[in-house]
Amino acid sequence: MRLVKSADELQKMREAAKLADFAIQVGCDELAEGKTEIEVLSAIEAAVLKKGYYMSFDTMVLTGLNAASPHGTPGNTKIQKGDLVLFDLGVIYEGYCSDITRTVAFGKPRTEEQVKIYETVRASNEAAIQAVKPGVRAMDLDATSRQVIVDAGYGEYYTHRMGHGLGISVHEEPSMHGSNETKVVEGMVFTIEPGIYKGDAAGVRIEDDVYVTADGVEVLTSFPKELQIIEPK
Repeated sequence: MRLVKSADELQKMREAAKLADFAIQVGCDELAEGKTEIEVLSAIEAAVLKKGYYMSFDTMVLTGLNAASPHGTPGNTKIQKGDLVLFDLGVIYEGYCSDITRTVAFGKPRTEEQVKIYETVRASNEAAIQAVKPGVRAMDLDATSRQVIVDAGYGEYYTHRMGHGLGISVHEEPSMHGSNETKVVEGMVFTIEPGIYKGDAAGVRIEDDVYVTADGVEVLTSFPKELQIIEPK
């Protein structure tokens, strides 16, 4: 029953995704040199709460090399010029969860490799989205996403599954990993979230929520994926 969303459920998930986009924008607007991860995180959650909604899981704001851990813990690290800053968050709308990740640059990135890693992850995300349609296996989508990163020479740094189902829980079926032979069908909603976590260079993840249509895909999250350079104030 939970694998395939009804029209009413889908509409709620669209609204949850819009709130996630809003929360990412709040995070970008809050970035300032010397501000800590926790300070930015607190501002995001306060803005969502002010609208009357709750987060669907613990918000992540990770700056610099802290983002090179897929599940890092935000702390008192201060944001500095040249950092890539990773936001991973979601919002609940009428019982339904969203889950988005965006990585942005605070000022011009320090190195060309930061940009290369970012563009590789973006290409991986977009390749997998373009491959979504009924009948494709979860493992094939994972492989499509992964191959882009392998071809760029970063395969060993993509250390988790491509994504997961989404609905009344933030993690539910189907699990979008390399051994899952389940075929996706119209009405499924899941995440596509490739990442590269290279401890001496950068951590980047880009995540969207997608809905399987009769002949393809609808992307529910819409915050831009071109590398956003947030100019220091």
